[in-house]
Amino acid sequence: MQGGGERPEQSAAGGGRRQRLERLLGDRSLSVYGVLLAGAAVLAVLLGIVWATGRGDGTAETPTCLDVDLADANEAVGNGLVEQLRIVTDQEQPERGALAVEMRLNDGATCWQLPQGVANHDALNQIIGVAAVYNEVRAGEQRIGFRWEQPSNIPAALLATATPSPTATPLPTRTPLPVATPAPTATPFPATATPLPTVTPRPPTFPIGVASPPAIAAPVPEVDAASPGP
Repeated sequence: MQGGGERPEQSAAGGGRRQRLERLLGDRSLSVYGVLLAGAAVLAVLLGIVWATGRGDGTAETPTCLDVDLADANEAVGNGLVEQLRIVTDQEQPERGALAVEMRLNDGATCWQLPQGVANHDALNQIIGVAAVYNEVRAGEQRIGFRWEQPSNIPAALLATATPSPTATPLPTRTPLPVATPAPTATPFPATATPLPTVTPRPPTFPIGVASPPAIAAPVPEVDAASPGP
């Protein structure tokens, strides 16, 4: 005869196996171990998600790096806003020093990029030095991470040295044109002629030692004897 319930033989066999398993597990209920196994499975799933997120598969969106000048970069380092510096150097000639520096801020969404290339070598080294000093001074606080990279496909523009600009030749100074001198105004002649000054004759002079000419005596008038007297 067949019924809808379990057969007594099967129920007894299942109960016997369960009892033997509970005795092997220390006479504890199987439900306790079931809860523990479920918790372990959930924890394993969470650990897998964290590991996958931290590892990344290259498809995560990275923030776009915006240009920043040296003054703003130094200020951000001093204020503790920088989380990491990504420094690019030449693989074949590392002695060139830093060719590019990217700054990742600690907000997780901001990326700054300093002027790149050999021409900006001094500015790049300065920001690296400022970050290194920050880590020494602020020991025990948030530290700035350094990530050094040496890609093999560095653009040639980053390796080119700056060409000095040619000195502009000054334009010749324009010589001003001479200003015409106005002709002098003619002095009108006076209407009345000015008389010439009278020349005063000078007395004759005689040399020293020369006798003066004798004086000429005035002629004495002759007296007519026939003439009557007064």
